[in-house]
Order: sequence, then C-alpha cells, then structure tokens
Amino acid sequence: MRNITMNVKHLLLAIAALAISLNATAQETKNEKFQAFADKYLKLSGYIQGGFEWTEAPAKDTAEATFYLKRARVSLSGNAAEEKIDYRLQVDMAGKPKICDLYFRYKPLNQLGMQLGQFKVPFAIENELIGPTTFEFIEYSYITYYFSRNNKTYDGIDGATGRDIGFQLYGSFIEKEGYNIINYNVAIFNGAGINTKDNNAPKDYVARLIVKPIKDLSISGSVMHAATMTEQEDCLSSLRWSVGAWYNSSSWIARAEYAEATFGYNKAQSCYAMAGYNFQKPWSVVARYEFIKDVYKTLDQERITLGGVYKPYKFLRLQLNASYITNHVAPTAKAKNPLGINLMVSAIF
Repeated sequence: MRNITMNVKHLLLAIAALAISLNATAQETKNEKFQAFADKYLKLSGYIQGGFEWTEAPAKDTAEATFYLKRARVSLSGNAAEEKIDYRLQVDMAGKPKICDLYFRYKPLNQLGMQLGQFKVPFAIENELIGPTTFEFIEYSYITYYFSRNNKTYDGIDGATGRDIGFQLYGSFIEKEGYNIINYNVAIFNGAGINTKDNNAPKDYVARLIVKPIKDLSISGSVMHAATMTEQEDCLSSLRWSVGAWYNSSSWIARAEYAEATFGYNKAQSCYAMAGYNFQKPWSVVARYEFIKDVYKTLDQERITLGGVYKPYKFLRLQLNASYITNHVAPTAKAKNPLGINLMVSAIF
C-alpha cells in the first residue's frame, strides 16, 4: 500500500511538473507571438529635445539666457501586407499637447503610393526629408521655417510644425543599387494647419521632383500654390517654388537651396548653403550661411551658423550651435539679438 501511495505521489508530481512546463512553454510562445505582433504593428518610439540658449542683447550690456524644452514626441507605428501598408501616430507633449502625425499609407507599387491624413508638407528639401533627430543644426533654415507651414509670420498659421491635413501620391522610378533615380510627390492639403478643419474653400497644391543621378547626390525642385486665411480674415493667395541640391556621403555633406514665395502683394526670397564633415563616429561639424528678405521688409536678415554634433550612443545626441544674425532693418521684438549660443540634448528611444 505504501509503495502504491508513493507511486501515486510521484505520478501526481510528474503530472504537475509537466503541466507547469507546458504552461510555461505556452506562455513563452504566447509572449513571443505578442512580441512579434507588437514589433510589426505596434512599434513605439520617440524622443525628447531640450537645452540651454544664450542670446546677446542689442545694447551688449545684458543678455537673455533660458533653459527650454523644444520637442517631446511619442510615436506609434506599424506595417502590414509585406510592408505595403503602414501607419503612424505621433504626439508632441512639449508645451500644449498636440497630434503631429496621423496618417495611413498604401504603396502597392514602387512607382505609386498613397497617403491620407496629417503629415509633413513635401515642399523643399528639409521639411519632410530630414527629421529633428538627424538634422545637422538645431534650427531649421529660413526656407523651411517661413515657407513650409512652420511659422505664421507670412501666412498666418501658427504651430503647424510643417504639417497639414490632406492626401498625396508619391513614388519612384528607375531603381538602381540601393536608390531610385526619379522620385516624386503630388499632394493636396486643406491649408489651415494641423488638427483643424479647412477655413476656406481653396486648397493647397504641392508638387516635388527629386532626381538622383548618383547615389550620394539629389537635385530637388518643388512648387506650392497655397491659400491661407489671415488674421484679418482675408484669403491670401501664395505661390512658392524652390530648387536645391544635396550631396550626402559617409564623410561629407553639402546642401544648398533657393526659394521664392509670394504672399498677396509681398514677395519673399530666401537661400541657404551648408557644408559639413563627419569624423570617425561620433563627431561631426557643420557650417551654414543663409538670408531671407521681402518687399515689405517684414524680414531682412542674414544668418551664419557654426555647429558641432556629438553622438556617443544611438539614444543620445548633443548639438552645439553658435549663430550670428545681421538685421538690415530696425530690429523687431523677436529679431533683436544678433549673437546666440545654443546647446541641445536629444534623448531618443
């Protein structure tokens, strides 16, 4: 009887151990499946950018200095159907929380893709093609800031972060080793900025063509016809165009672009040229000259910026910029400090 009892106990223990093992295996398999699902359809990423800025005052006897939080963004993205379908939701929590990106893309062919939602306006080079965590400088060029839905100085839209709500077709032709020679974007937008319905009947139309004769060189041309409601509730017609070139190799980078834009009866012109060198990782140095001017002298400035980038880890990036601004008209309240030093830290996950 005792032997039978012991055998039953051993059998029960063996069954319990097997059950625990099977449950653990099932749980592990379930976790692996969930992880695979999340990696494909629920990819979470983001970054935080903040720093310290010092600017010289006009009389050169005082200065302005401040810590700042520039961006704090979290992104949820994923793809399906062998990466022919993808989506993105990106929220910025710096300042007043807002949705930056919310779009759906379907690309059945390399030559044709469709995008619907809220996303970057494909005008000029920097606005859509170079994100804040890879951009060589802390501040974007005048072309990007004033002509690409980033500032209300000219077209009355504040806080649009270079984005709008609309639909676009995009694609590439003539594929070579790791790149496509011809790349295009054709889009239509509300023209009212982010997270809002259109406030006028006309729409914004944007087209961009990028030709890559060789892998490291891109030649870009873009045009935008926009209609924006001003603070005086006038519908302002605006025609903008840009041409530029971008060379980007493992060691050297150079980019130049020129753009013009009409805002009602005002006409603005802007141009920049930059160059940089990547040392053995993680160091790089850059320099940029640019100007902006318009008929009404709303802005008439030149800016020279010298910068350095240090990225010791993939999740950490430090940037230091020194800039000097020359104002050719009486300085406004926001454009009175010619010399500035800016240190920004990016934490990326």
